Amino acid sequence: MTGAWESSVSEVWISALALAVSCGSLLVAWRSARTAAHALLLTEEQESRRRPRLGIYLVNGYRQLVPERQLFGLLVSVSNPTDIDNSIARAELQITYTLQSGAPVICRVPHDTTLQEHQHRDERPATVFRLPERIDAHQTVSGWLLFSLENAVIGDATIDGQNLILEDAHNLPMDSGPIMLRQWTDETEKN
Repeated sequence: MTGAWESSVSEVWISALALAVSCGSLLVAWRSARTAAHALLLTEEQESRRRPRLGIYLVNGYRQLVPERQLFGLLVSVSNPTDIDNSIARAELQITYTLQSGAPVICRVPHDTTLQEHQHRDERPATVFRLPERIDAHQTVSGWLLFSLENAVIGDATIDGQNLILEDAHNLPMDSGPIMLRQWTDETEKN
């Protein structure tokens, strides 16, 4: 009898030991899964910081009416919150207007550095962007973007809105959304 009792006690001990090893394995597997999930989250965050993107902040803007055209000046800060260097490759002002027939029209006007001479004198001095404009990782640059729209393009239409579109070195467009501008009239400019 003692042999059967000893055999059942050793089976209980073996079962208990197997249960303890299984519980220990479960704990190790659970901790490994938590560590792997945390490592995956960190890797995904790091990868998202390597995706190029630019942030656009409009500091100031104006629209100046002159004979034959309208001049637009936008003082912007452009930030690069990512871990990779980038640059502003192209800047365009998207202008929305409505024809007398009621048809909405959108046109894009490119940044023009030659308009610096027409910049409103009361504005705070800042550089005019010369594209491409380099923006290192985690840095911000500030400057003027200048645009000119010939009156012949829109005719008798009225401008309904405008927004700034920047394209980075990776050909990714960034849109500022609708922007509000101050307006000045300057009849003294000679063409």
